[in-house]
Amino acid sequence: MELMIAVAIIGVLVRLALPLFQNESNKARAKSEVGAMFAELGVREEQYRLENGAYLPAAACPASPSTAGQPSAPCIASGMPWNKLRVRIEESKIYCSYTVTTGSGTGTSNPSGFTFTSPSGSWFYVIAICDMDNKPTLNSSYFMSSVDATLQKQNEGH
Repeated sequence: MELMIAVAIIGVLVRLALPLFQNESNKARAKSEVGAMFAELGVREEQYRLENGAYLPAAACPASPSTAGQPSAPCIASGMPWNKLRVRIEESKIYCSYTVTTGSGTGTSNPSGFTFTSPSGSWFYVIAICDMDNKPTLNSSYFMSSVDATLQKQNEGH
């Protein structure tokens, strides 16, 4: 009888702890990928600006996030903005979708609810959308800009 109670208690604890562990695991995977991609895109945008006088915008790539991951090769294929930026992706699959928005001059503020005020000169920002819980109603969003490389996040773990 005592053994059955102990097994039942362990079962309840596992059932409660597993979602928490999964959520933390999802957050860690997203932050790891986003941190590496933001660093790479930031460096490549700065290099591109030095060589061409302006930052290069890039539409969402991949087009949408995926909990299973998507091949990174199409994002760096010939003719794509990431190819022009000479982006190098270490992983063969990426889980989040990345969009680079560029501009010059003031007037842009708070894209997608993040804190950003465009400076008077050239600027860029990157938004990553990640579906870390396979629920399309709410995704994690991450933001970084040429003005402030601090990682901003919304709905992390979703």
